[in-house]
Amino acid sequence: MALYSRCSAPDWTGGDDSEYEAKCRKFQTPSRDADPWFDEMREAAAICNGDTDGIICPMRQRCLNWAMKNCERYGVWGGMLPNDRAKLRKQYRNAKKPEMWPWQPPSERLPES
Repeated sequence: MALYSRCSAPDWTGGDDSEYEAKCRKFQTPSRDADPWFDEMREAAAICNGDTDGIICPMRQRCLNWAMKNCERYGVWGGMLPNDRAKLRKQYRNAKKPEMWPWQPPSERLPES
């Protein structure tokens, strides 16, 4: 586990254009007792991937790229579950540019706690 990010996080706010704001920013701030991006991963992935409203998060690919570059092992990032990101990382182990790693739909298997 790195103690610092390997790359800078994208601007989750979308900058001047709110159309590109990450969908996760529009939900209630996670608390110590409840964090949907880590506790309810299936629901969080559905929100990110547009399964609930038909709108895919405009930041999904950038979010996934950030998580892959920083070896994020927990929670939903880029609409993918931890096991799916691990499988993707293994599949593209020798890829020089992680931003080229393609998004894949969440698997049926939930990560072990």
